[in-house]
Amino acid sequence: MSEVLDSSTSFEAVEPVGPPPPPPPGPIAQSVAIGFRAVYLAGALLLAIWLTSNIREIASDSQAVVMRFGRIVRAQQSGLLLAWPRPIEKVELLPGPERQLSQEVATLPPWSERSQELVGPFGSDQAIPQTISAYLTGDGNVVLLNATLIYRINDPIAYALEQTHVAPALDRLFRATTVRITAGRLLDDFLVVQNVNPQSTDQAVIARRAEVRASLLDSMNARLQALAAAGAPLGIEIERIDMTGYLPPEAKKAFDAVLLDTEAADRNVAEARTDAERRRQAANRERDQLLSAAQATATELVSQANVDTARILALAREETPQTRKSLLLREYRTDVSRILNSVGSAVLIDPKTGGSFVLPGKPK
Repeated sequence: MSEVLDSSTSFEAVEPVGPPPPPPPGPIAQSVAIGFRAVYLAGALLLAIWLTSNIREIASDSQAVVMRFGRIVRAQQSGLLLAWPRPIEKVELLPGPERQLSQEVATLPPWSERSQELVGPFGSDQAIPQTISAYLTGDGNVVLLNATLIYRINDPIAYALEQTHVAPALDRLFRATTVRITAGRLLDDFLVVQNVNPQSTDQAVIARRAEVRASLLDSMNARLQALAAAGAPLGIEIERIDMTGYLPPEAKKAFDAVLLDTEAADRNVAEARTDAERRRQAANRERDQLLSAAQATATELVSQANVDTARILALAREETPQTRKSLLLREYRTDVSRILNSVGSAVLIDPKTGGSFVLPGKPK
């Protein structure tokens, strides 16, 4: 038994002992470890933000163009857009195809002092915009036009490529198209000056001006399509042209003077027509009065004549000849005696013998 205990004791004595456990990290080491973990976490968060920076939602009234290393690769309409982050891919937002944009046509600088005098300067009392240009009409007049172009983007890729050239290109296209349109039109097709055609109506004038705008719109869209066919599209389409015409200052004064004289002449003509109509109505009233008086007098005379001849007519219609003769003779004597009593004297001449005698009348 003692041997067994001795052997066990010797076994414990020869058992190897391992290295001591490492000491726990100090506060500085723990702080450094926590700092590195925070840096790793922030880096991962920044990486996730960078990777999702170009994931966005395109509004319904917008569209986007995606450029990869400066080259346009695709266009995106409204909806969710997935794109690589910058600087790999760049997203440029543009107005949607249904959204209308506007541009006011810039003023064409006058090439001479006479041109400058023609288009201005305007007085402070004239509400005329500064962005106007002069054009020659087919009847030899000059009209000043201020125009605003309403357009939309129908090709976002072409528009993104030519975006910086769209405004000057629209100005040049409008001027070139307007020069051709105004050369075949009259001044009255652009603004009210003087109604040289009395038979024309307001609806006809409005229709002519609408036709001018429609011709200008169709011509500009045709020029844009020609540019697209030639390989230089602008990516836009003109929807509407708001255009207002003005007269040059000197011409406006002359037209105003003519208009005032015309209004004065029309006013005089209207007054003369009114006076003539008043006189005609007075003459008609006087005529009606004379006719009424004459008709009343004639009716009275006819009635009196009928009364005066009623007895003679009644006697003439007597059926018995003897009675009719005696009655007629009696009436004759009665009337003759009344007539003779009303005269001063009467001379009776026998047509057979030529003798005459005088009957004294009743003294007056």
